[in-house]
Amino acid sequence: MDLTLNERAELRGIIDNYKVIESFVAKNKRLSYMNLDYAVMHDLTLFTVEPDVSFEALEEKINAILKVLPSVKQIFAKPFIHLKEQDVILQTEAVRIINNKTLNHISSHTELWTDIKDNEVKPSKLLTKTYEDDYGIYENRVFCDLVDDVLAFARKEIRFLREMIYTNRTIEINLLERVNHLNYFLALGKLHTGYSRNFDSYYDIAARCLNKLQFISNSIIPRLKRPVYKNNRLRPARGKLRKTNILSMHRDYHQVYKLAKYFEADASVLERGLTDSDVTKLQNDYFCFCEMLSLFAVGHFNFVCDKDETISFSRLNADFRFKDWKLKIKKSICNEIPFIAIYVEKDVKYKIVLIPSVFADSSELLSEVKSNEISDEYSICTPREEYAGDTILLDITNIESFRRIQQIVLRAMIYADVEKTECPFCNNKLAHTIGSDGKSVYECKSCRTEIAEEYCPVSDKKFFFTRIENYSPRISSEEEWLAKRKSEALMYFRNITKINDKTEIICPICGGIHK
Repeated sequence: MDLTLNERAELRGIIDNYKVIESFVAKNKRLSYMNLDYAVMHDLTLFTVEPDVSFEALEEKINAILKVLPSVKQIFAKPFIHLKEQDVILQTEAVRIINNKTLNHISSHTELWTDIKDNEVKPSKLLTKTYEDDYGIYENRVFCDLVDDVLAFARKEIRFLREMIYTNRTIEINLLERVNHLNYFLALGKLHTGYSRNFDSYYDIAARCLNKLQFISNSIIPRLKRPVYKNNRLRPARGKLRKTNILSMHRDYHQVYKLAKYFEADASVLERGLTDSDVTKLQNDYFCFCEMLSLFAVGHFNFVCDKDETISFSRLNADFRFKDWKLKIKKSICNEIPFIAIYVEKDVKYKIVLIPSVFADSSELLSEVKSNEISDEYSICTPREEYAGDTILLDITNIESFRRIQQIVLRAMIYADVEKTECPFCNNKLAHTIGSDGKSVYECKSCRTEIAEEYCPVSDKKFFFTRIENYSPRISSEEEWLAKRKSEALMYFRNITKINDKTEIICPICGGIHK
């Protein structure tokens, strides 16, 4: 697999989280949905945080990186290099250096002459010397290895701290709300089994560590295009760190050497090696996680599975029912690309294709499936912080992952229902009314769900959007990552179309705002 060092470093940061999935599947080849639901509270982990983190040790390591960061910046700007000398034949106009070797060469190579006049030779090309900056010295390779280690460490810890902080805020904010699904707290309680850390005493130091790590990451990433790192992307695998004169005597390189020794001695730093088989195993484990999470999400969104039906994750094919809605979750393969198909049927059929992928660029997978599999919508499931395009964040460390699946299931239920007499959210009755703008609106007086019709003026096609009656969410100014999370959950995942920061509906057909 053609992965960059940075991509492999990021995958190393998440590979341990999904090993629990592999061990569970190995022990449970086939089981019922009831057993799966029971396992979520005992053997199966669909949400996890790291329980044994020492925030003091974490901050100590971050401070060690911050101490060396000025030297890292200086090496990015002015690294040690060797000049590589090379003899080349160039056009006469491009030659800058002429010596005795140049004269001897032209005198014996008449094919390079263009004219002889008045006992003078006019050459077309000349032998000269060129000097090229060689960044591939050992000290620079040590520097680049350290940069990879620091970024891998920062990505892993930023991801962990963000999820921990946001999870803590989610619990505090949502426990008393009355706008969530009836089964929301039941699902949250099952996922939170074992999450009993008293986080209040750690909140300040966790937020402080997060800010420092973001500063480190923002300081290094823009400099990765500098020649000292760019020209050493394809460098030999690291061996045992050895101390050279430059690493001993030069101030900046000596600081890098000391930090590299610190990382080398730290048992928590992951090994550099990540084989293709490791990546394949991670991809398989993540796919199984998405299957299990889909089953869990559907089962906590009114749908019920036959108690006698057995589930096999190697050949997943599970049927659910809720009132007149039928739902099937099935594993399928398209041109050797596995995906999860969710079929929702009531008056008409609606199909969803989910393509779980741990890779940064999954656009080729999406295009391949789209061109060969007919579906109403397609999405890439990813454990990465991506919300753009056709991606859904499904991650074992993200507490709201199951709600994103419920959100797309809600959308499928609405589009599969032509009559719209029953609320897909709470299973009570819908009342059809005409809004002040003259458009059809289906209201549920019980859960305050409103399903409204809208037309895209660009394509003249109809689409639906949902809202909560008399609810106007507000966006507060937060850090960018937290604001993005909160804006996504403003409607408690009850909106079936995307909304912008002004809570305006984004047309799912043309991507515009229609007022």
